[in-house]
Amino acid sequence: MASITSDLFSGQIMRNVLARIGFFAAVFLSVLPSRGADAPFAGQFSDGHLTLDLKGSGASYSGTITLGNQQFPADGQVDASKLDGAFVTSTGHFAFTAALDGDTLTLLTGNATYTLKRVASSANPLAAGAAPNSSPVSSDAPSGYTLEASTDSGKSFATKKPDINKLNDALIATFSDLATYFGNRPTLGSAFQDAKDPTVGNATFSAVYHGQAVSGVVSCKMQDGAAISVIFLRADAPKGEWETLMAHTAAAAIPSVPLKECDYVDGTGSIGLADGWTAQAPSAVNPFAITGPANQSIGLHSMTNISTPDSPAAQQYQKHLQLMAQHLSPGNPMSIYAIPTQPVLIAPLTDPATALPTLLPQFSALSEFHHGPSLALDKIIASQDIVSASPSVKGAVITFDFTQTLRGQSTAYRERAYVTTSPLSPGVWVWNCSWDVHAPIATFDQDLPVMMATVNSQKGNPQRIQQVVDAIVQQRYASIHANLVAAGQAQQQSFEQSQRDQQSRQQIHDAQMAQTQAGYDQINQNFNDHELDRSRGDADRVEAILGTRTVYDTVTGESGYADLTDVTGVVNSLNQAALDPNRFVQIPLRDQLYPVSAK
Repeated sequence: MASITSDLFSGQIMRNVLARIGFFAAVFLSVLPSRGADAPFAGQFSDGHLTLDLKGSGASYSGTITLGNQQFPADGQVDASKLDGAFVTSTGHFAFTAALDGDTLTLLTGNATYTLKRVASSANPLAAGAAPNSSPVSSDAPSGYTLEASTDSGKSFATKKPDINKLNDALIATFSDLATYFGNRPTLGSAFQDAKDPTVGNATFSAVYHGQAVSGVVSCKMQDGAAISVIFLRADAPKGEWETLMAHTAAAAIPSVPLKECDYVDGTGSIGLADGWTAQAPSAVNPFAITGPANQSIGLHSMTNISTPDSPAAQQYQKHLQLMAQHLSPGNPMSIYAIPTQPVLIAPLTDPATALPTLLPQFSALSEFHHGPSLALDKIIASQDIVSASPSVKGAVITFDFTQTLRGQSTAYRERAYVTTSPLSPGVWVWNCSWDVHAPIATFDQDLPVMMATVNSQKGNPQRIQQVVDAIVQQRYASIHANLVAAGQAQQQSFEQSQRDQQSRQQIHDAQMAQTQAGYDQINQNFNDHELDRSRGDADRVEAILGTRTVYDTVTGESGYADLTDVTGVVNSLNQAALDPNRFVQIPLRDQLYPVSAK
């Protein structure tokens, strides 16, 4: 299902524009007056998943927002009793507001709300007589567990449960022990069983330990009971501490999946492949598939444009279907001239799980049109929403069962896919599948660790990616230019022929030509208007494919490109930062290539 090409393309082009936004925002924030020496928003606030860490005083604050392994720089200003701020990601700046009620901070960004608790500051290490070099992480462990290693940010411990003989029971018992140890119930992240050794299983979790957000993993090996190890670290722990704790872990380790690194054919990166798995033309820019030895498959970087039901494309397609139905009616001699048309994907813009039942039958029709298998959705098993920095983007990891039929043979599959839906242009939105993995239902659980290890092994070469993207852009522009030149020549030839015909008819009869000329003038006008409308429509489709639109500075004459999904926000942000609502304007490709003169 789709490609990250447009994300890579638009993200790189947007850097200069976003840099200006950041500059204007920094200048704006720096000149605001201070509101005093108190710093109620200073400190660390967390819910165990998201952590806000701020420093500052008076009206100005800066720090970071941490979500999982991602960290985003953030700053803000106090306005009345609220903190108005913004955080920076690789794709832009996003606003947030925060309100404080005692030790509870409520953070709102986009459509998401987070309730965070203030994390107590570390106690004075000298007050309890601790040695200056002692670790801030205590050396205790849950009852019945042995501490294996301890660092400044986390620890690992192990135990043996001889009376447990089932992997699932061992993990349940361990999570119960951790709930008592942490004083709060850990949140389960993911759990899986080793495909090659079913006696080994693992589960990830997150929790709060001594007021700090932590994440970790439980590993279990079934052999004469259950051998269990637990490792956890603070969210801000240095990378090296995980290796330190792993090196001292005595119980079952996380099962590793041996992968052989495979370089992409265009030099844009690499991916790891397990034995028996093959990749078809892999690239960090274009979509490609990876095939397993037993009917497993992995799809990467897939992106599909979807038309909304009220869009001109959808309405035109529906009219075409009606016309085709008339031609194909029994007894109609024109049926032999009816040519099958590639299906147009049509669905309302909504979240991935809601869109899937509407789109899968259409994906099936598109597959059959290209002589591929038919697809039938059996059931959606689970859908986990993914928090997006942009309110217009809806993301989810969906797990569902479907039946694939080819040449009368049907196979039941299970698939897990990371999908986002987002608007692209009026009447068009994008179904973006960053990755999808599927395998026969009977083997899906065993195949999943290998498939996800493959997905997570992707590496990119930013320099080479930019070179490939630039080459694609240049090729597209060259193709567009060639088409425009050819169209212009054809139009000129048509016009010249029309002029010759006109002169010939005028020689035959001047009086008749006067009347005929008026008709030809109208025909020519209609033809030119039609060509202009078609060319402007082609330009709209080209712009949708490129995913960018020109942003023009009316003061300096400079121009850049912005992502279609956010061009209005970019222009508004630039004008707001420049304190001039009319300085920056967006210019559609159709107005650059085929401007419409005022009548």
